[in-house]
Amino acid sequence: MSKSKRQNEYAAAYAGLISQIGCITSFASVIIIAVAFLVGRFLDNTFDTQGIFTVLALVGSFPVTLYVIVRIAMSNVARAQRMLDVDREDDQEEETEL
Repeated sequence: MSKSKRQNEYAAAYAGLISQIGCITSFASVIIIAVAFLVGRFLDNTFDTQGIFTVLALVGSFPVTLYVIVRIAMSNVARAQRMLDVDREDDQEEETEL
């Protein structure tokens, strides 16, 4: 396989990975923030407060959301790196056979 074709395949794979990370982290963020909102509203209704628990839950959800985003991104990057290493090993084996 030519070097430019291989580079194009790697670029396409990375573009796909970036789009997957964006979709997954966006979905996770929405879920975490929605759960925080619902828990805050439930606590506000239970204790008959004026929204303090909702605000606290939403503010508290930001560090959780950031942590989840970083974990998802890093795990996907590690998976992509493993796949890239396997591809490079396969390419090196092909070159040595020729």
